[in-house]
Amino acid sequence: MKNILIYTSILLVSAVAFAQENDTYTYEVELGHDNDFFIIYTGTDRGYTYGINGAFRWRNQKQTFVTKLFKTSRASYSEINLNIEAYTPDYLSDGSPDPSEERPYAGWSYANFTTAMAFEKSFLHIGLDVGVLGPSSQADDIQNWFHREITGDVELRGWENQIPDQLGINLRANYGFDIKHTKLLDIYATLNGALGNIDIYAKPAIHFRFGQFERIQYSVGQDNQLLGKRKQIEYYLNTGFGAKFSIYDATVQGNIFDNSLFEQDEINNILFNGYFGFCVLKKGTSIEFKYHLTTGELNSGDSHRYATLSFAQRF
Repeated sequence: MKNILIYTSILLVSAVAFAQENDTYTYEVELGHDNDFFIIYTGTDRGYTYGINGAFRWRNQKQTFVTKLFKTSRASYSEINLNIEAYTPDYLSDGSPDPSEERPYAGWSYANFTTAMAFEKSFLHIGLDVGVLGPSSQADDIQNWFHREITGDVELRGWENQIPDQLGINLRANYGFDIKHTKLLDIYATLNGALGNIDIYAKPAIHFRFGQFERIQYSVGQDNQLLGKRKQIEYYLNTGFGAKFSIYDATVQGNIFDNSLFEQDEINNILFNGYFGFCVLKKGTSIEFKYHLTTGELNSGDSHRYATLSFAQRF
């Protein structure tokens, strides 16, 4: 009888330990697409015209080089993602660039490796981009194929004059922290920035969420859902606004080590942007939609609208 009780106790302890170990997911895949195609009444591409990305994330079971630098982090994950982005000037009905628009064509394809960490009331993402800006990005072929085969829009003429090939390397960071967290309302702030030969900027923003949600360091709101609980459920409306203080943008100015297409005083160094959308997370599956409005890189009076749709699955 004594042995039976010992064996039963061992089995119960093992079951509890197993359940605790599986209280969170270990992996996640995500697919996302940015495009003004989602905005029905928007009839033209301008500035950031589309983005395609795919990510694979895994929850860190041991400390990494980065997490060892931040010993107060409570949980972390690593991520590798592949991205392709296209930037175009406004264009005429025949697909040729608007002669009053000076913005160049640019394609940017890159891989990114990021480590994300959750703290008591904040989170931090640190990442590295490596890729190519220019014709080798294939952004032009993808856009014209999409116009030809999917939307039936005119193919753009002018990609042959896009910014020439160059290797791109960028360091990125995104820090966010709670301001006010209640049952139905959440207010938090973020500060993200980049440093490299593609982007140099700082972007502070404030965000609001209404509905059911986890704290931002464990939430879909900033891609931290892999650090959350297996059974967490989120459904909320969100909105936010901020300003991007840009020092250099290679998609507008070209090679930072060569003669720039535009001098610093010719571009708009402060861009304002805002968004609103919704998010749903249940049983490891999340869907997020955001509508964005941003001012132009060359003329602050210009504005551009596009939407982001992303789907992620934890397992």
